[in-house]
Amino acid sequence: MNGSIAWGDRGLDKRWFNTAAFTLPRAGTFGSAGLNIIRGPGFQNLDATLFKSIRISERFQSDLRFEVFNFPNYPLLSNPATGPRPANFGFITSKYAERNVQLGRKVRFLNYVLHPIAGAAGVLALTALANDATVFREKIEPILKAHCAGCHTGPQSQAALSVASLADLLKGGKRGPALMPGKSSHSLLMQFVRGERSPRMPIGGKPLPEATVTALAAAIDAVTPVAQTSAAGKDHASWVFQTPVEPTMPAVKNAAWVKNPVDAFVLAALEAKGLAPAPDASKRALLRRVYFDLVGLPPTEEEAQAFLQDAAPDAYEKLIDKLLADRRYGERWARHWLDLVRFAESDGFAIDGERPTAWRYRDYVIRAFNNDKPYDEFVLEQLAGDEMQRRLAARGGNIENEGLLALGFLRMGPWERDTNFDAQLRLDWLNEMAGTTSQVFFGLTVGCARCHDHKYDPIPQKDFYRLQAFFAATRIEDRPMPHLDIEGRLAMRRRLRQLEDDLESSNEAVKVLDKALKSKLAAAGKKEDEFQKLLGDKDSAVFTADERKQHKDAAERVTKIGLEIARYQPLAYSVNEVAPPAVMDVEPTYVLAGGERLARGEQVEPGFLKAITGNSEPAKIAFPGRYRSGRRKALAEWIVSPANPLTARVMANRIWQHHFGEGIVRTPSDFGLNGDRPSHPELLDWLALQFIGNKWSIKAMHRLMLTSNTYRQSTRHTDAQRSGEVDPNNRLLSRMNWVRLESEALRDSILALSGGLNREAGGPGMFFHVKDEIAQGFQMFKWYPSDETAQRRRSVYAFQRRSLSMPLMEVFDAANMSESCARRSVTTVSPQALTLLNGELTAAESRRFAERVMELVGPDPARQITKAFSLALMREPSASESQQARRLYEGRQPGDALTRLSTVLFNLTEFLYLE
Repeated sequence: MNGSIAWGDRGLDKRWFNTAAFTLPRAGTFGSAGLNIIRGPGFQNLDATLFKSIRISERFQSDLRFEVFNFPNYPLLSNPATGPRPANFGFITSKYAERNVQLGRKVRFLNYVLHPIAGAAGVLALTALANDATVFREKIEPILKAHCAGCHTGPQSQAALSVASLADLLKGGKRGPALMPGKSSHSLLMQFVRGERSPRMPIGGKPLPEATVTALAAAIDAVTPVAQTSAAGKDHASWVFQTPVEPTMPAVKNAAWVKNPVDAFVLAALEAKGLAPAPDASKRALLRRVYFDLVGLPPTEEEAQAFLQDAAPDAYEKLIDKLLADRRYGERWARHWLDLVRFAESDGFAIDGERPTAWRYRDYVIRAFNNDKPYDEFVLEQLAGDEMQRRLAARGGNIENEGLLALGFLRMGPWERDTNFDAQLRLDWLNEMAGTTSQVFFGLTVGCARCHDHKYDPIPQKDFYRLQAFFAATRIEDRPMPHLDIEGRLAMRRRLRQLEDDLESSNEAVKVLDKALKSKLAAAGKKEDEFQKLLGDKDSAVFTADERKQHKDAAERVTKIGLEIARYQPLAYSVNEVAPPAVMDVEPTYVLAGGERLARGEQVEPGFLKAITGNSEPAKIAFPGRYRSGRRKALAEWIVSPANPLTARVMANRIWQHHFGEGIVRTPSDFGLNGDRPSHPELLDWLALQFIGNKWSIKAMHRLMLTSNTYRQSTRHTDAQRSGEVDPNNRLLSRMNWVRLESEALRDSILALSGGLNREAGGPGMFFHVKDEIAQGFQMFKWYPSDETAQRRRSVYAFQRRSLSMPLMEVFDAANMSESCARRSVTTVSPQALTLLNGELTAAESRRFAERVMELVGPDPARQITKAFSLALMREPSASESQQARRLYEGRQPGDALTRLSTVLFNLTEFLYLE
């Protein structure tokens, strides 16, 4: 980096330097040849005695010179050979003679700052450089030379990572910086050496001795952490695009309330506004809250009593661990992810054709959450699962390669198949992938730059197409993939064979019937080509109504079986690559003026966002081998790199959102300037670093958030008036938010309480009942409702058709399946009450619930009322509620009265909301 770098002037008094004003650019490189100057603001009346001697590592000491001048141009420190320079600024120069530079090596200065030391003295502090150079030379370099340099030095370094210098480690390779100063556990170098990431290093060799690993970690911890200002001191754009920094834990007055660091950040913000947190929620409210948060269902009466009567100090923590290990946890949290990725099992648009094996992606997501698949691996698989090798499970043991199933993420958008516009269809898909990937994984609306530079964020139009170029070699393809053991391989195979046998016999039955009816047609003197027309003509006397119905039913059976067979095929709804040697080269990507396909401008290569990387250089993509471009893998690895400032923040914020009702950033897929500002930026940074430090474990984040006192607050504040005045939208979390159950949780709860919930997991989705005119109203896609037992499965297993949804789902704000849904709307409209009071589901399940209650407690109305309240609301009725409920029994049969009471309970705000 030759030439000069200047930074804005900051006010300085006579004896102190402003620290931030003198922070040199990260990874600024000086050297090769020529004069490199860094200029700072004017130094006025500075005493030369304030400057200490500056010590540089021996390797570079002879190549550096330092000169600092004050206002009268008096040289405080200069090189005698050149003398002072008449300039009203301080500067540092690095002048290399080619003979003094070994192999063209360059020096990197990383965040060296001017800061006050020795009392009131300001000093040019390059002590960190000397200390870090010594640590690297004496403690890190010997280990890396012995074990890593064989593959990671020189221009052909594996993974583009060199270990030749500390600067090289900080720069890192294609997976990001290999070393995080002062944080060995967060450093990729240590994670690969320890085997926390695959493949374990050194690859092909024995693991490093434990003593060596410990020494290497200690040395990394001794490297000076990068100094940065806190998020509170930066403008929003700076915070968004800078790597999270470990914030200082805030001091609070009421330290006894702090259960874990989450509470410290929240309480500090409250105390700054003169607020105190709300009291703890009741044990009953907390039980209901955590059950719905983690498994999406209410506790059984036995589960509720077990917790409410458990006086052990760790009863709550044990409950959290129990629910995280529950299979229903994956079903609950997969739904949140499926909203994000616009999961559907049909194409959308006019035809809305079926995607028969898309259910395998849904089941993959459920397993990923249940197995606590590390989030970075989860991301890698969904973008580049076909390029990821079989991995060891993060918690030990072998797992089957699910990469092809995970790639369903790339296929979930709407798709209008039209051969007349193949080129435009592909462009629409590429645009959709670039936009959705940016929203889902790093919370930016990059798609807004498709036609022009982003209006709010520093994202030029060129960056949209550089991001799009990562998908240029990808093609849509259903790929052969045998069912996994965990999917029930043998059961799937048996079911497929049974269906094929049924299809064969059904086809034979249709042939026999056709033959008989065509004989009758000929006897009536009609031509054979009139057969189908006369079968559909109700007024024709050739065939009877019974014959027409018999033929229609036989043909419908063939169609239904054929559709079901497609769902059991061993195929992954996936993608593949169009790359050499199958083609000469990957199709080029151009910037399109106005986003128009034919308005080609500059050709671009795959590249990451300049707002994050600071440059517009093409991405470095390692050679992936034949029939692979390596592009999606390179993108995925950049997204999950610890150096990426957004990925961990965005996911931590999403988890927080589903526990607290609102995210720390309330626009969870838009962290940009047009989005919401974080209510607690330092807390979100801390959570992001914890997420990475805990090996991207989502379950670890649950435990962290759920065990905080912030989460355990009541929804009611003791000083509601002041809390409402100071924090009307509860952004500071002075109390817990009221949260309404989503449509799926509401339906599943009603089914669970009635005793009719079918807990069967996985496999093709169930088709719920719709009216015949709706079911038969689709020409290209017939809808055949599943049997009654299958229709009682959890809502996550309902067939997701874009043009048709359950009435209850629709009125209670289910996600729009045609676009990424980061945050569901919560409306209050009259159809909701009408659906719950008069809908078919409520009517049927209220009767079942009444039958269950009567079976449990017998005919006594008082006991029935108490039991109904206990099951539905986990409490006994008040005297007033008992009295009102008894009125329902006047003049009615007990079963009818109890059914009416059940309907009332299912409509209570207390049932619909988590308090």
